[in-house]
Amino acid sequence: MRPENEAKLRKIRRISTLLRWVCKGLLALIVIGFVMATVALLANRGGSVGYFDVWFRIGDLTLGHRLLVLALSALTSAVWFMCIYHLHELFGNYSLGQIFTRGSVGHLRQLGIACVLWGAMKILWVGLSRALSANPLGPTQVSAEIIPIGIIILVVAWFMEMAVDLQEENELTV
Repeated sequence: MRPENEAKLRKIRRISTLLRWVCKGLLALIVIGFVMATVALLANRGGSVGYFDVWFRIGDLTLGHRLLVLALSALTSAVWFMCIYHLHELFGNYSLGQIFTRGSVGHLRQLGIACVLWGAMKILWVGLSRALSANPLGPTQVSAEIIPIGIIILVVAWFMEMAVDLQEENELTV
């Protein structure tokens, strides 16, 4: 490999390792946030809980509604965790120099799926706020711009998968 390409690869590895640590921190924050929301909802000590732009005053919720909010919180946290986890694994592959591999393509595809699910969770939160609100004219705007971003990531993963196929075929014929 040429020296300038080796330098680029070292840079990719170094930055990927750093970003992987950032992902670890974000994963920890997701878990801590979910635990805090769970405790708040089950203890019913006041305050508010929610995700995105939709928040509920805990004191205004019945036990059934709090459990429904808790279930949606669990799903949302799982989607966020999935998104950051696959980003973490993708950076792990990059830190090993495995950029155009099937493993990297798989994590990129899962990241795209997680982004689409993230947008769906935003829509579900607005729906839940409308269902549980005494004023059904609550939030009317749903910002699910992450859905097209997820679709674009899926298309890029599809192109990368074809590129990996071409690269493998090329290596076999050389």
